[in-house]
Amino acid sequence: MIIIVVCMASVLIPYRFYGVDSVFYIVSSIIGFLVSYYAYRLYDITGKKSHLYFYLSFVLLSMGLLTIGLASAYGYINFFEHGQPSGQQTIIDTVVFVDDFGYWIYYIVSLVAYGLLSYSYLPDKTKAGLTPIMIPMWYTGFPYFNILSFFLLSYAIFNAIVNYTSKKNLNSFLVMAAFSLIGFYHLLLFFTSFDKIIYVAAHLSLILGFLSLLAMLMRVSRKGG
Repeated sequence: MIIIVVCMASVLIPYRFYGVDSVFYIVSSIIGFLVSYYAYRLYDITGKKSHLYFYLSFVLLSMGLLTIGLASAYGYINFFEHGQPSGQQTIIDTVVFVDDFGYWIYYIVSLVAYGLLSYSYLPDKTKAGLTPIMIPMWYTGFPYFNILSFFLLSYAIFNAIVNYTSKKNLNSFLVMAAFSLIGFYHLLLFFTSFDKIIYVAAHLSLILGFLSLLAMLMRVSRKGG
């Protein structure tokens, strides 16, 4: 069972990075959709349910990242366009609602995606007796979302590390690096109230993780073709 909680928390963001993080989210979503495309091709060839769950998890994650990217971009554009004069209170209220709603969608969809990703790594015998239950509920906040995301990803990260230590090839390394970097993104975001540079490092970790996974799937696709 997964219980999802959403709220706002203090996050230090460098002023020059305002709007850039929206670009990072949108670019990450585009890379994620490419990952999903290659993952579906892999599932189409193998027919394995684990590859189907992998595909679904990154489709959902990419949809969430695109939503948060567009919602936050809308907020930044309105902020720089209107600022916060007293006469624009209605505009500000609308912007805050849109931004928050985008984050709510991202939180829920991401946790479901990470749950599916970890589920895909379970042994087939275990899956046969286990049905994933996703119950979206309002919960309490940004730091909780990131630590829960890291918890869900830790199983996939552990399996990727074990796989790399046994195979020690480039593909297994890229998978290990991808999951570790995405997990590191959430772990860094958990500490963004301490230093604004952490926020930048987190987003760099996210996009590098997606690129690493895309590189692996493209390599597999070329070999398969």
